[in-house]
Amino acid sequence: MSPPAANPTQSLWLRIGWLIDGLGGPVQHNVAMAVHDGRIAAIGPDTDAGAAGALDLSRVTVLPALMDAHVHLAFSGTVDPQARSAQLNAAPEAVRAAVARHLRDQWQCGVVAVRDGGDRGGEVLHCKRHCPPPVEQAITVFSPGWAWHAFGRYGTMIGRHPQEGQTLADALAPYLPAIDHLKLLQSGINSLARCGPQGGPQFSGTDLRVAIRAAHAAGKPVMVHANGDIAVRMALEAGCDSIEHGYFMGPDNLRRMADQSVTWVPTAIPMAALAKARGLTQQQKDIARRTLDHQLDQIRQARDLGVPIALGTDAGGQGVHHGHAVRQELRLLMTAGLSLSQAIRCATRNAAHLMGLQDRGALAPGHRADFIAVPGPPDRLPEGLATIQSIHLSGRSCEPTCGL
Repeated sequence: MSPPAANPTQSLWLRIGWLIDGLGGPVQHNVAMAVHDGRIAAIGPDTDAGAAGALDLSRVTVLPALMDAHVHLAFSGTVDPQARSAQLNAAPEAVRAAVARHLRDQWQCGVVAVRDGGDRGGEVLHCKRHCPPPVEQAITVFSPGWAWHAFGRYGTMIGRHPQEGQTLADALAPYLPAIDHLKLLQSGINSLARCGPQGGPQFSGTDLRVAIRAAHAAGKPVMVHANGDIAVRMALEAGCDSIEHGYFMGPDNLRRMADQSVTWVPTAIPMAALAKARGLTQQQKDIARRTLDHQLDQIRQARDLGVPIALGTDAGGQGVHHGHAVRQELRLLMTAGLSLSQAIRCATRNAAHLMGLQDRGALAPGHRADFIAVPGPPDRLPEGLATIQSIHLSGRSCEPTCGL
C-alpha cells in the first residue's frame, strides 16, 4: 500500500510492525494504515518500505485505544480503611479533584473512554458537565449520576433509593434527561464470609421492567449490578442492556445473555485484588480466590456461548487502581481462555459498542483513528501496556503524560 497523495495536514500514513485491530482477529504483521481527516481511510500490507512521509512504527504494536466499561471515578483504589472512609464523606470539591486525578491515571494507561457506575453525590456527572474542556477532549466519560438501590439494601455509597411510597420509575424519572445511562442495583456484593451469592433481589420484576422501559423511552441504556441466578435472570427478563459483575449467575443466564445479545461486564480484578489484600484473614482471601476462579470459569463458558463481553474493572474498589486495572483485567480474561486479540476486543470494540461509540474501538476503514502504540511485538502484551509510547486521537499523536 502506497502513501496517500493528499494534503499532509489532513492525511497521515503509518508503517506498523504489528496491528491488533480490535475485532478479535489474528495479529497482522507489517501493515500500512492511511488516515485522512482523523479517520482510517485504508489498511493493507506495507509494500513501500522506506517511503518518504510515513510515520515509522515498524518496531511497535498498534492497537485501538482502550476503554473501561465499569469504573467509579469518585473513588481511588486505596486499601487504607481510613482513606476509604474519608472518600465516602468527602466534600464535593475534593471528589471533583479526585475525579480529575483518576482521569489522568486512565489516560496515562491508554484509556480514552470510561463508563462510570455512579457516586452518591453525582459528582462525576457534574464534572462531565462543568470541568475544563481538556478532560472531555482527552477522555470520553459516561455517567449515570448515581445508582439506584432499594431502601435498606446495598448501595448507599454510590446511590440513592426511592422515597417511601414512591416507585422506582417515579423516583428516577426527573433525572433521565441529564444522565448518560441508568444504573440499577439488583443484588448485593460478594461475601468474604461464604463463597456464593448473598441475599435476594432488590427490586421486583415489575419495578425493573417499568424502570427499564422508561429509561429506554428516554433513549438511555441500562446497566444492572446483579450477582446470583435470580437477580441476573430478573434483570435479563426486564430487558437490561448489560449485566455488571454477574458472579454466580450460572450457565442458564449465560445462555440467555447469548440469545438476547446482552453484554456482560464481569469485573474479575476486584476479587483478584482481595485475594492478595492486606488486612484480610487467610479464610477471606481463600474465599476471594474461589470466587475469582468461579468467575473465570463463567468467562470461559461465556466465550464458548458467544456472550458479548466488555472489559470493566470496577476501578475505585479496594486495590483496583484506575488505568492500571485495565492491564490486569486483560490478563485475567486471557487466563480464562481468551486469546490476546479476543481480550483486546473486550477492551475496545465491545466496550465501544456498549457505550454507543459506534465509530470507535476498532482499527478499520471509516473508524476514528484512535489508537495506542506500544514498543515491541505483541507477545509483550498486556504487561507491555505499562510503557505506552504514544496515544493517537483522531490520528493526532499525544504523549501518555499529556492531554489532561
